[in-house]
Amino acid sequence: MPHDNLLQQSIERVWDTLPPVWGKIRENVRSNAIKEYKITLIQFHVLRHIRRGAKTAAEIAVRQQISRPAVSHSVDLLVSKHLITRERDTRDRRYIDLELTPEGSELLNDAFRKSRNWMGQKMSHLTPEELEIIIQAMAILKKTYE
Repeated sequence: MPHDNLLQQSIERVWDTLPPVWGKIRENVRSNAIKEYKITLIQFHVLRHIRRGAKTAAEIAVRQQISRPAVSHSVDLLVSKHLITRERDTRDRRYIDLELTPEGSELLNDAFRKSRNWMGQKMSHLTPEELEIIIQAMAILKKTYE
C-alpha cells in the first residue's frame, strides 16, 4: 500500500533527524553547563527537574533513570554551590524537599536563554514557510506520542 511506504519513509526520517539534532542540542547545553556554570550535566538535570516540580532525590532519580546515590551526590554539590536548598518535609520528616535558590533559578533561566539563542542562530536562515513546517511537524509528533 502507498500509505505503508510513506509511513516507513516517515519513520526513517524521524530516526535520521531527531537523535542527531537532540544530540547537538544536548551537547550545547552540556558545554554551557560545564564551561560557564561549572556544573555537570547531571547537576543541570537535577536543577531542571526541581524546577519542573520534583521535590526529592528519589523522584529525580526515577525521572532521570539514574541511581539515587548519583542524584544525592549532585544534590550535595548543588547545595554547596547555593543553587538549591534542602528542607525536611513538614508532613513526613523522612523526606527532604528540594527547592531552587534564586541563584539556581537564574542559572537555569540563563542556560535556557543561551540555548534558545544558539538554536535561533542555527535556524535563522530558514524561511518563514520552513519554520511553519517545523512548528506543524513538532505539534504532530508531540500529539502522536502523547
